[in-house]
Amino acid sequence: MNSVLINEIIRQGFAAKQFRIMKLCLLFLLCGVLQGFASSSYAQTTTLSMKLSDVSIEEVLNQIEEQSDFRFLFNKKMVNVSDKVSISVKKKDITQILDQLFEGQDVAYTISNKQIVLSHKNNVPSVAQQSKKVTGVVKDRNGETIIGANVVVKGTQNGVITDLDGKFSIEVANPNAVLQVSYIGYKPQESEVGNRSSIEFVLASSVEELDEIVVTALGIRREKKALGYAMQEIKTDGMSENRSESVANMLQGKVAGVQINQSTTGMGGSTRVVLRGTSSLSGNNQPLWVIDGIPVSDNTTGTANQWGGVDYSGAASEINPEDIESISVLKGANAAAMYGSRAQNGAIIVTTKKGKSGAMVIEYNGNLSFSEAYNPYEYQNEYGQGSAGVFSTNAKGSWGPKMDGKTTIANWRNEFYGDSNYSDYAYAPQKDYISDFYRTGSNYTNTLTASGGSDNLTARFSFSDSRNQGITPNHSLNRQYYDLNTQFTSKFIDLSAKVNFMRQKANNRPAQGEYGVMKMLINMPRSIRLQDLQNPVGQDGHIVNWSGPNNEYLNPYALTLPANGNRDIRNRLIGKVQMSAKFTDYLKLTGRVGVDWYNDQIKNYSTYVQSSQTSDGSQYWNTQATNQEFNADLMLNFDKQFNDFSVIANVGTATTYFTWNNLSGSSGIFNIPYLVALANGRNQTVSEGYSKQRVNSVLGNATVGYKSVVYLDVTARNDWSSTLPSNNWSYFYPSVSLSGIVSEMVDLPEQISFLKVRGSWAKVGNDTNPYVLYNVYTLGKTNGNILNATTSSTYPLYNLQPEETTSAEGGVEMRMFNGRLGFDVTYYNSNTVNQILNVTMPGSSGYELKSINAGKMASKGIEVMLTGTPIQTKDWNWDITLNWGMNRTECVELDPTLKRFVLGETRVGKVVVDEGGRFGDIVSKAYKRNAEGRILIGDNGMPISESDKVIGNMTPDWTGSFSTALRYKNVSFNALVDIRSGGSFISTTDMYACTAGTSAKTLVGRGAEGMVINGVLNSTGAENTKAVKAEDYYATIGGAYGIGEEFLYDASYAKLRELSLGYTLPASWLRNLPIKSVKLSAVGRDLFYIFKNAPVNPEGSFSREDYAQAFEYSSLPPTRSYGFTLNVKF
Repeated sequence: MNSVLINEIIRQGFAAKQFRIMKLCLLFLLCGVLQGFASSSYAQTTTLSMKLSDVSIEEVLNQIEEQSDFRFLFNKKMVNVSDKVSISVKKKDITQILDQLFEGQDVAYTISNKQIVLSHKNNVPSVAQQSKKVTGVVKDRNGETIIGANVVVKGTQNGVITDLDGKFSIEVANPNAVLQVSYIGYKPQESEVGNRSSIEFVLASSVEELDEIVVTALGIRREKKALGYAMQEIKTDGMSENRSESVANMLQGKVAGVQINQSTTGMGGSTRVVLRGTSSLSGNNQPLWVIDGIPVSDNTTGTANQWGGVDYSGAASEINPEDIESISVLKGANAAAMYGSRAQNGAIIVTTKKGKSGAMVIEYNGNLSFSEAYNPYEYQNEYGQGSAGVFSTNAKGSWGPKMDGKTTIANWRNEFYGDSNYSDYAYAPQKDYISDFYRTGSNYTNTLTASGGSDNLTARFSFSDSRNQGITPNHSLNRQYYDLNTQFTSKFIDLSAKVNFMRQKANNRPAQGEYGVMKMLINMPRSIRLQDLQNPVGQDGHIVNWSGPNNEYLNPYALTLPANGNRDIRNRLIGKVQMSAKFTDYLKLTGRVGVDWYNDQIKNYSTYVQSSQTSDGSQYWNTQATNQEFNADLMLNFDKQFNDFSVIANVGTATTYFTWNNLSGSSGIFNIPYLVALANGRNQTVSEGYSKQRVNSVLGNATVGYKSVVYLDVTARNDWSSTLPSNNWSYFYPSVSLSGIVSEMVDLPEQISFLKVRGSWAKVGNDTNPYVLYNVYTLGKTNGNILNATTSSTYPLYNLQPEETTSAEGGVEMRMFNGRLGFDVTYYNSNTVNQILNVTMPGSSGYELKSINAGKMASKGIEVMLTGTPIQTKDWNWDITLNWGMNRTECVELDPTLKRFVLGETRVGKVVVDEGGRFGDIVSKAYKRNAEGRILIGDNGMPISESDKVIGNMTPDWTGSFSTALRYKNVSFNALVDIRSGGSFISTTDMYACTAGTSAKTLVGRGAEGMVINGVLNSTGAENTKAVKAEDYYATIGGAYGIGEEFLYDASYAKLRELSLGYTLPASWLRNLPIKSVKLSAVGRDLFYIFKNAPVNPEGSFSREDYAQAFEYSSLPPTRSYGFTLNVKF
């Protein structure tokens, strides 16, 4: 594997530097492995010298740790380390030193590698009763052993702590003895010994987990119970086990009230993430992504539309799942106000893994998975190429005669192109274009991690190599990740540094829409053979196609040719340095600097003409773009307890600086055929772009707690944005929240373990893109040498004001039956005003658009999270989680001159916001109806339509999910079902398939009797009885500008999103190996729809743009993936 990887790196053109990195990585990992083998003899080969007088035992232990790599583990309640001793040794091994140190003490020790466990010597029972030895192990609910857990005989001082394998051995006086087990962060557990000699304890997380520390805005760590707003943490344990190439996709179904839609591009495509509904008409509804306290870009390089194009992933989705420690979702402005305008739509806080003190730990994680396309749409297999029931190679549809499998028809390659190598064949159905055309995709990901360190200095390094093959021929995506995270801690200074480098290379991303592969397969008559299309380049060097030269339908294999494809490379660097100076135990100053830099190299080329045999359409585009975001902040932190009051305050300043550079060139009609180079084209153009933006801020927050029961939190931030006019560039936004632990204030029924109420209010602003305030000129040349300047087509708004959102929410959290049942309910309401919109202008103005401040959007919703543990025993544990959320967003007002705002449109329809209407209304052609709702029919027997009618809405009524985690001893099972109810979309797959006669729906009415459309005559009101031909009917309602109402479908579904079955090898199997644990899992993602109402993929959007969610535009087929994961820790 390593030689292949190194060869690939060398081939990618940056061999020298990257090869050095790889050698260092491998050397680092090799040293760790050798250390693992050598550590067993460390105790025998290490000698120490010391001379100490009248010091505590603890001081001696500290001296040993300073002189060596030994680390001590003990419980001060069981082991007395405060006694004074004197010791003098010279070049003695550790056993000799400990024997001397603990002479006459009730202390026993166990040495395992470089860790030493101290415990109290077992009490000798009285002669009156016979003692009994009990052994056992202590684990958590994930099956991981717990080191250092306290095991005590109830009512006595007889106790031990678990060793490095989580095991214990203790003497008990009688069978009625009860063992008590406890460990920080877990609920204590008791068990009567009885006649057992071995006991296994499985500890559950304590209800006190509600007091856990969570990561909030600006990376500030807070007690979760003190938060006055909704936030949800996501368990990341399974992310590396059942992984996706997009972190955003891995959030599906895991957060209440969050809508996540992935485009059908497949791997490397974009994902739309919306927290609490869409509130901005400007299209900026994505949350802010933050990695280790540093905001990072989630911009896309490009997006697809109805005419094709390639959809690229958002930059934040490129985070390596293997490096993620936790994810916190701050759902609204209330939670994310400290981040300012960029967090108007909430924030997703990602904390990456860090090194831990102790011996070096090596970890390997391997993923192997396969993806296969499946076809949810039903095609007909009775009628082949032709028109009006007659076969013709010139026909563009599947309206010919029935295919009998016996009749011989002319091969189109011979008839159109004179290629005698292709003979005539039987007129028979070609049943499954989808499975025959698309291949099985694959993913191979290998990750190596090394971590460790001392009490003061820790480090973690990881390298991950991911290689992916898409289902579309020649589509590939490869990524390499390098991540280094270091921390240094001392009495006065904390210093951390992190650097992450990612290199991505993609080839032949599939196009979408009108010029995508699926559009061509949908329209292809059912009698055409794929084998005749597979070699798309004809004898004359031009592309051949079943529909002949000069036709709009293209050969699907020509669209996937590498010579007619695309290639892109991204290099990305995310870095951070943070330092804290601790003046006292309650006051410190923290400075942080972070950068997110990435460079894109994108090439698109078409060296073969795709349809015409008489013209040269060769073209080439080359784009180089560099984005950089620089963030710096300086915060003074105060944290102190005043009797019953606790005060946590932060105040500081921050700055953000964005730059973007773009250089693009294109050329067309190659002088030398097939030579892809800008200089080789006749029509050459070059363009260059640059933009920058700066935001300066002052900010602060204070949290006051009373008796750890009531918490008041206040935040304030002021931003100055360079993209706004100087009289409006300063905008202030505050927030306030209040929470109370009711269960600590009043006596509640015994079944209620925890009850909290909370409420919050916030106001945030939002600026706009650079240069909206000014006329921007574009330089160009006319007739090759005359320089000219062209102004922007958008008239600037010189008095632009910042967009503003005011939000309020309230919620209740409850835990019952000692934490085994819990729920969290939130209601929120927000209003967004001063929307920054572009509206059309009259042609006489010289401009196409103008920017205005207008509109008021009102959004409200409910979020519910329910958790439960129905089964919790020694061997069994079953957890379930239910998430549910609903949102309604309405337009209260737009502008006196504007009553409808268009979010986006395609040929078949558009998505609008009407004043007084809901966000996301779908407008298209609709059937004209009478007062009773009956379709009106013309005298020709065809339905009558009318334009610009609201036929549906794209937003769901509600979303939800159900997840379950079941464990039996070393076996784990996890499943996630993702649910959507309501919302609509228009399917062009259905529309084009009906028009072409390839849909199973078109079988009705093909006979001589035709079909009678259900409706009443427009002229008389009488029942329609006139029969029409099916081919004519679908030509009327279909086509590129079809009647959208006919092809509108319910987007509801329930989908098995994730499934995994894992087995952890027993520790006893690995006892004599340098391996700590091994887990093997079978995994699956997006396996199947449990139910859906649409005949096509209900998740078929072509990009993450808001309006794109209303259209399934001849999208790629859905895929399911399945495979295996291996995790090994050394």
